[in-house]
Amino acid sequence: MNKILQIFGAVLAAVVLGSAAPALADNPNAYISIGGAAVYTNSYSNLTATSAILQGNLAIPYLTTSNYVWFQWGTTTGYGNETTHQFLASGGAFSQEIIGLAPNTTYHFRAVAQLQNGTTIYGQDSSFYTTSNSGILTISKKVINLTTNNLNWSEYQSAKPGDVLSFAIVLQASGQDVYNVTVSDTLPQNMFYKGDLIVNSQLNYPGNIFSGINIGTIKAGEAAIISYRVQIADSTVIPYGTTTLTSTAAISGSGVNYQTAAASVVITNTQTAGASTGPTTISTGLTNNFFTDSFFLPLLIIILGLWLYFSGRIYKFADWLKNR
Repeated sequence: MNKILQIFGAVLAAVVLGSAAPALADNPNAYISIGGAAVYTNSYSNLTATSAILQGNLAIPYLTTSNYVWFQWGTTTGYGNETTHQFLASGGAFSQEIIGLAPNTTYHFRAVAQLQNGTTIYGQDSSFYTTSNSGILTISKKVINLTTNNLNWSEYQSAKPGDVLSFAIVLQASGQDVYNVTVSDTLPQNMFYKGDLIVNSQLNYPGNIFSGINIGTIKAGEAAIISYRVQIADSTVIPYGTTTLTSTAAISGSGVNYQTAAASVVITNTQTAGASTGPTTISTGLTNNFFTDSFFLPLLIIILGLWLYFSGRIYKFADWLKNR
């Protein structure tokens, strides 16, 4: 019985394969497995500076129920990367998107298939050249003084020793999506991190903003907002008079240039060194100020406030908050 099935399969493969002979001739680099199955590397589509859709076709001249197809790709014919293995029951066309590519770069790719019997076959090598990145990622940095209820976002803010402030870093993508965006920040001496790190609406975002956090992809036309709270050192540490402390943020991403943005706090200390300030107190992090102490402060003021800022209505919102 098995012998009969083998003969039948061979005859069926020969008949079907006869009609596919021109296609095989057009793809001389396609590896043809025993039985006539072949995988073809077709063209690509939707090519941008950082992504492309790869296309292939699996031809099987006999019945199957379980095959897997994928693509190998990279900057050389050694490839080095591969896409997810995609289930394909009985052959046909398939496609997969690859992202995170570098602009103005040649990439090689080929289709691969693992047949139901475990045999792996490969298509011919093909290549494409990514376009120039027309995507733009811009960065800005603002600060508000929560202790004084000064909710007007600005690159410059006045403060006194001990004040609690909030910094916000705003990233805006235009042109096309920007992938693998990393953000880092710095704090000057005498300015201390107080937590509440937010990326968009996610409070207590994992990672360390000062060593750098990866926030993934920013879609074209969309913005990402990163914010956190800080506190200025007390008057015994801050020099007498006026001191300016500047915090600088930096961003990088696939296909975009490294950029920085800064926000400064001008601190006025009227307490002379050695002057009595009354009983010594230890900071608990609480100030009896709703805007400074509220757990929901970042979601209420930072996220909504920044949205209003970029829509041109922050001043009305700030006035409303001050009247609450």
